[in-house]
Amino acid sequence: MDSLHTYSSELMKKYGIKHIPIIENMWGHRFRTDQTPSIIFFELLCVIESQLQAKRAGLISSIFSPDNKTLYFKHRQFFKLRILIYQNEILETLINSDLSEEDRWERQFEYLRGINGELFQFKDEDIEHLKSSFSSFESFYNAIKILSSLTFDPLSNKRWTSKFIYPISSDYIWCDFDNRKSTEDRRFFCRGGELAYLMLCRAGNEVCGELEKYFELWLDKQDNSFAKLANLLVREEERIQLREESRKDLGYLPYQKLPIFTDFANDLSKVLSLELERLDKVKVMIDMVGYHIGNYVLSIGETYHKSPNPAELKKPSYLVEVLSKATNSIRKSSIQSISAQRNKLKRSLTLRADEIIDLYEDVIDSEEETERVNKSKEELSYAESYLASHISNYSNVCFRQIGFLSKKNTRSYRYVLTEDFLHSLVVTILGNEKRVEFSNFVKQLRVQYSIYVDTSPDNERELIQRDLNRNSKNLASLLYQMGMLRHLSDACSYVINPYREDSV
Repeated sequence: MDSLHTYSSELMKKYGIKHIPIIENMWGHRFRTDQTPSIIFFELLCVIESQLQAKRAGLISSIFSPDNKTLYFKHRQFFKLRILIYQNEILETLINSDLSEEDRWERQFEYLRGINGELFQFKDEDIEHLKSSFSSFESFYNAIKILSSLTFDPLSNKRWTSKFIYPISSDYIWCDFDNRKSTEDRRFFCRGGELAYLMLCRAGNEVCGELEKYFELWLDKQDNSFAKLANLLVREEERIQLREESRKDLGYLPYQKLPIFTDFANDLSKVLSLELERLDKVKVMIDMVGYHIGNYVLSIGETYHKSPNPAELKKPSYLVEVLSKATNSIRKSSIQSISAQRNKLKRSLTLRADEIIDLYEDVIDSEEETERVNKSKEELSYAESYLASHISNYSNVCFRQIGFLSKKNTRSYRYVLTEDFLHSLVVTILGNEKRVEFSNFVKQLRVQYSIYVDTSPDNERELIQRDLNRNSKNLASLLYQMGMLRHLSDACSYVINPYREDSV
């Protein structure tokens, strides 16, 4: 396993970190529980789109290079499109009024011109663009309602500059923004997307090349109806290259190369290669982001909980229950495994803290040994607090959203396979294949994702084989109910690709 970078106090200056970066040197800067897998994916696409602009400008050689550590372009903002969708308070009143067509347009334009703020105000050229794009006010209204229906988490009470449309086209990739301070915000775009990007950059060279090809296709100008709607509503946004002194450092990831980074990149590349609708791909990619980020956090705990300097990365195991009403040994063991994984995170921090603190001797500059010891204790206490608030819970945040974790019928979380996450696993494992034999599918769950259904991880003695057998049957039944399993005349069961209906 690659050793961590030792930037010493330079890391603190670079990111404005006030405490010795113990957490940062273990998991990176930074993950916070405000950032769900969906938000990580939106931030990741913002970074990739910006790096594509940098590649086109000749500033970097490739989007996914291990040398990429800097952002050269501002993220897309698309404020005017967001205003039309989320801040156009007069729209419903106008469409339901008895006003003439001309008066409706005049009231709408008056409202848009009156919005405060240089960044948000509609200028004459924006109004002219709208005038020339729509033959009627009703068609303008319908265009906005269609885009509004693609909003992620539409019932959220987040400010309008923190709302997102599913990024099915490059026209719907935009940054999180604090509209009061007029700056990009770090509440939801906490840097988790930047860390995901760095993981992909540090995957194997071959898969990085494939990933680059697929994302360039994704970000190319689209000729579909959704892209056309955005172009009708607002003028194309100019991409702004940052001056050299204003270029931004990407988040800090302490590992140069890990096999789980390549696994992550392989899964995204596989999904992007599929002949699916873009919205379907987005859903599966968000699930893969959630799994791989959660798995990364736990892998660091699994690796270091016995030694501060292990020889190689160790992956956690996930004993999953296919949801059932009756309690069983799988449920009990899965609940216990989550508690054990959290303890390993804390244990890893305790083991590695002294080694990391020693890298920052220039920060603890007291000559008194007592003061140095007290300062070290304070820094460890802060790191433990951050761990408890964010890192320890972060895998739960990821796994809960994708349907890999549940409290259903219990008081505590355990690993489960729900329909949503199972669908994503089937699509990713099968790829463009038509089908796979059921037992081989279960084996691939175990080998590729450390997901155990019918066997015991780590020779867990408390597990009853009868429960494992029933769990496997429950998985087959769930797949059958989802239309993803077929029993053939040769007594074999096959998991089928839902997007290849001619498979059986």
